[in-house]
Amino acid sequence: MRIKITLLPEEYKSLNINYNYFLSGWVYNTLKKANREFAEHLHEKGYRYGKKVFKLFTFSQLRSKKLKIIDDEIMFLDETYLYITSPKKEFMLNFVTEVLNNEFLKLQDYQFRIKSVEMLKEPEFSNKEDKFICLSPIVMSTAIEIDGKRKSINLPLHDSRFIENIKNNLIEKYYVLYNTFPDNLNINIDFDVNYYMKNPNGKRIKFKNVYVKGYMVPFTMSGNPDLIKVAYECGLGEKNSAGFGMIQKIK
Repeated sequence: MRIKITLLPEEYKSLNINYNYFLSGWVYNTLKKANREFAEHLHEKGYRYGKKVFKLFTFSQLRSKKLKIIDDEIMFLDETYLYITSPKKEFMLNFVTEVLNNEFLKLQDYQFRIKSVEMLKEPEFSNKEDKFICLSPIVMSTAIEIDGKRKSINLPLHDSRFIENIKNNLIEKYYVLYNTFPDNLNINIDFDVNYYMKNPNGKRIKFKNVYVKGYMVPFTMSGNPDLIKVAYECGLGEKNSAGFGMIQKIK
């Protein structure tokens, strides 16, 4: 399930461009007002696969046709859109119910008026190659050993492990959702190399006190439609609940 929230900037003030942490907090707080027990369980425990924990939702960057960026501040000058997705009906129904009861979306001292909330129709997925864009950066990491200690580092998109780890991550999410592995593990992901070469450094976002590097590069995806659906509903890659990895199918 996926919704589109249309927002109107109340005042043309600027917002720190590293707003993911505050937007993530707003999502959890909104959910908490609707169903405290569910929200706290999701935040503290989530859905487990071994030692990994998935929250099974993600959200887009704030998107507007008219905005201004100066240094690390962003100003929204027109209607602004926020997309949120999850395969969990309990998450979406609780969240939407509470959003409809609120007039504003507040991020620290910045405020949007909530104009509308729209449930979006899910696209059809097949085993044929489809095109996708990113509504928020895709992040993937790997563990390495430094001075005898294991440390997680963000992978660059051109690293072969980037796509390999994304595929494994999708299969793990599928298992968490359905308590079984998919019959067909085939999934092909090809990023637009020419687009990537224009901005190989990706996008660096500060979340709490940690910088996270992700990539907003168009790509094609084909293979098992059920795995593609998981990518669409849960997000592609890691840190989805922090606002990373939301994708959109395009014609």
